[in-house]
Amino acid sequence: MSTYLLRTRGILTNPRYVPTLISRAQASQNSQVPPTPGQDNNNVKLNILLSNTVTTYIQPNNLFIPQPDINVQLEQSKKAIQNDICSRVVNHKSDSISVNNENHERHYSTKTPYKYSSEKYILSSPPTGYKPICIQLLARHGSRTLSSRDYDLETLTVWQLAKQKNMLTPLGEQLKRDIELFMHENNRVGRGELTQIGKEEHFGIGTRLFNRFKSLLISSNTISVMTSGKKRAVDSAQEFINGLTKSECNIQISHEKPNKKLLYFHKSCTNYMTFKESDPHIQTKLNIIKNLELSKTHARQVLQRIYKNEFIDLLIDGNYDIDSKENIDSSEKKIIKNEVDVVLCLYNMFSVAPGQSQSDLAKMLAKYFNQEESKWFAYINDAQEFYEKGPSIEGTTVTYDMAKPLFTDFFSSIDACIEKNKNIVAHLRFAHAEIIIPIATLLQIPDFSGNAVHPLDIYTYENNHWRGDTTAPMAANIQWEIYQHETNPNQILVRMLYNEMEVRFKQDCKPLTPGSFFYDFNELKRSYADLILPSVSDMN
Repeated sequence: MSTYLLRTRGILTNPRYVPTLISRAQASQNSQVPPTPGQDNNNVKLNILLSNTVTTYIQPNNLFIPQPDINVQLEQSKKAIQNDICSRVVNHKSDSISVNNENHERHYSTKTPYKYSSEKYILSSPPTGYKPICIQLLARHGSRTLSSRDYDLETLTVWQLAKQKNMLTPLGEQLKRDIELFMHENNRVGRGELTQIGKEEHFGIGTRLFNRFKSLLISSNTISVMTSGKKRAVDSAQEFINGLTKSECNIQISHEKPNKKLLYFHKSCTNYMTFKESDPHIQTKLNIIKNLELSKTHARQVLQRIYKNEFIDLLIDGNYDIDSKENIDSSEKKIIKNEVDVVLCLYNMFSVAPGQSQSDLAKMLAKYFNQEESKWFAYINDAQEFYEKGPSIEGTTVTYDMAKPLFTDFFSSIDACIEKNKNIVAHLRFAHAEIIIPIATLLQIPDFSGNAVHPLDIYTYENNHWRGDTTAPMAANIQWEIYQHETNPNQILVRMLYNEMEVRFKQDCKPLTPGSFFYDFNELKRSYADLILPSVSDMN
């Protein structure tokens, strides 16, 4: 089927937006009221542009124009996404943001600390006659310090250039001290290691798991614990166990060897690594988002609080190419090319702020970003995670194919539990966002996992349910609870919790009864049959 798009001067859009575009354009064209001095005129200019182009390209019969060239289409989509995501451009000229306990909440994407609410997460009871026999868990490590990506060093390099040119604002003068506070905390805790908050996150999850399954987690049974081998994953596992055993210290713990094939596969899958570094479609999508006018507007707003306009103009013109001076993994190497990259470094550095134990560090991102700016840069980060680790583009499966061995391990572990080959009643796995996100994609949880986007579309919050702060916050976890009927052992039920909240399996997987969160294990196998690998050799 041919793809047809309504063309309005470089705007790639869906026909359902046409009435809105026309009405906005006409309203702008008919209005003769001059803008208020100092007012942000971006919307006025955009509407005038639409007014001029709609009459040129939209004929009375709403003729649709075929667009066969994907590169042309992707380029044209830039302004459409700007309008689709956010039609408002907010101008913030204040040099500083007032931060207190009430207004420091911001958007942190996948760096959001874990949140649990006992009132929100009320679980339904299993059907009568069923008892728990096994638990399967996959968890991301808890809140941590900055990892090895050197966002702090790159931000400091930009600051030093501005300092040399005497182009800092009063708030900008404070930035170096704030960066050094972060660097000091990194050195004290260890770069990329668990903070105290990260430890408490997993201790709490472990405690709550024990409280739900006291009859299962007893001294005569064994718990299997496996990690990726990375220290933050190992420490998360230990804190989880500490919480699990605080009331029952005689639980048998079997520490398995670290398994990178199952729990760190993103660093060993050559197909995926090649895709991430060189796939032109993904890079095009991300560049479109970064080059949106709204990305540049929000970036400039943030920078104006820190640097003088002359310095910002130099960044915008690309006169400074700033490369990290440290030896880092080439796959993680970044070069600051423009003002958006500068602010992305600042955002990524301070996005771990709420996971820090010190209150002055915890509020750091709120000191430099207001709510709307943090939401926009969280969106940019979400887009990168979505395309590189998640559902990605229709027809692209490399981002989650490598998770199938781990997915299969869930099923084989349940089978072993049913057959009672070993006395293991819980398999606990501790890994990373790069592992959680592909598994969440394979699960296809309705209104949660998100969907792959069409090759001609761009991921936005409006067209997709995928969010980094719900799919992969710090300490994100997926739990499968397995129940067996007491008089009919062949009747096995499975319930899934995502971040300790009941969620459903994929759409075509039928629950035990309408509205139930409990599923027959055989129905689960049927529904996910194409994702379960048939043999151990395939898993390896």
